[in-house]
Amino acid sequence: MDKVRVGLVGLGGMGNGHYLAYKNITDMELVSICDIRINELKNKITDSEVHLYDDLTKMLDNEKLDVIDIVTPSYLHADMVIECLNKGLNVLCEKPMTLTVEDCDRIKNTLKKTNKKFMTAHVVRFMEPYVFLKKEIEEKKLGKVLKGEFKRISSIPTWSYQDWMRNEKLSGGVGLDLSIHDIDFVQSVFGMPLKTNSIYRHLKNNSTYIISSLIYEDALITCEGTWYNADIPFMAEFLVVFENGYIMCRDGKLIKNNQEIDLTKQNKTSDIGINISCDNAYEKEIRYFIDCVKNNKDVDFITVDSSSTSVELTRKLINEAIIID
Repeated sequence: MDKVRVGLVGLGGMGNGHYLAYKNITDMELVSICDIRINELKNKITDSEVHLYDDLTKMLDNEKLDVIDIVTPSYLHADMVIECLNKGLNVLCEKPMTLTVEDCDRIKNTLKKTNKKFMTAHVVRFMEPYVFLKKEIEEKKLGKVLKGEFKRISSIPTWSYQDWMRNEKLSGGVGLDLSIHDIDFVQSVFGMPLKTNSIYRHLKNNSTYIISSLIYEDALITCEGTWYNADIPFMAEFLVVFENGYIMCRDGKLIKNNQEIDLTKQNKTSDIGINISCDNAYEKEIRYFIDCVKNNKDVDFITVDSSSTSVELTRKLINEAIIID
């Protein structure tokens, strides 16, 4: 395969991030883009060589593609992924994989039939501070992890198309839209917890949060995801305490035992399987999947089972939570 031919579905906020990332990837060709807001799409995309659609099925019928990149509202993921797999295409899909375990199973069953490649775009796994943290945990130079705190806090998202993000039935709420970033990272490193408990405030007066405790044999890990009715700058941070030290990411700085870590000096040949010199995590995840398709490699950094497990765990935390009114 010379160049991987890609069709992008969805050009909202996250979709635009993917679109910009493709501009830096040379071993693929962005052939077409689909978005229901066709007039906005035509205003955004001035490249005449990129074909524009407002209907996914029409795009699949008219274009010769290798990969579909789905960056649409979460409630659309399952049916779109399955349609594309059944068309014989490899699929990259934004997180969450789906909103339900049942839909995850539908995708897994379709993958068995089609034998195509699939990956959920859990971008946090590609972010340098988290790659660094994962390596430190695995190498155990600071001993075992005793406690970890992961937080992801922002203002309420009022900007989504038809306000789908504030509809908990369509987005899965703050748990499946926001906190799943950290829940996925934690379960990818530590596995499924022995016990869990959580507190959940459903969206009310434009504020909502979920605070989860994941209990392992030797460690307690907490994940907090919040949307607040306040003009709060977006924050994503962690503090992990080991037997012999700590690692903290806060205010854009990564600290290990009181020393700031310069990630530009870290070895870019990480354990994700390919040598990537770019620090942009969205570009990294796309490059990784394109490389898997082009060179027929297994998608083993983010497997379909791992993504499904993250949905299962997040759903459990939501369903079994103590509800705060």
